Amino acid sequence: MNVRPLRADEIDRLIDDCWLPFAREMADLDAYNELAEDVRADARSYRQAKLSDESTATFVATVDDELAGYVRVTADQSPPVFARGPEATVGEVSVAPSHRGDSLATALLDRAESWAEDRGCEYATLSVNERNESARAVYDAREYSVRRYKVDKRLGP
Repeated sequence: MNVRPLRADEIDRLIDDCWLPFAREMADLDAYNELAEDVRADARSYRQAKLSDESTATFVATVDDELAGYVRVTADQSPPVFARGPEATVGEVSVAPSHRGDSLATALLDRAESWAEDRGCEYATLSVNERNESARAVYDAREYSVRRYKVDKRLGP
């Protein structure tokens, strides 16, 4: 296994091999995550923009030549009203089902957290679906703790 930055020529592979399966899995877990129609073009534009954003990094885990997982992390300043420094937000972590249990999520999070520390971040934050028990177990093992509960309410019909 190797964890390294995503290359521009791998965006399509990332979308097809990692992100779309992950997004569909999350939609099956919770309808809140249902994908829009013909999402691929927008996903590509989004990934390209993130790749050129210096405050964001995407790392991939490769096994042989396969993209087996990825993590996206963004570093940002905390609002000036708080007495804390910059923080990193882990936006996505995904490991292909065939590689779960192989420590890829741990390696990806290690890389994301190291990248964030190099940018002076004091905290790493993330959100996880309450029903995603396997991901929650990984985060618990890494000593992520619940500080807030995110709640939502559907408005309108």
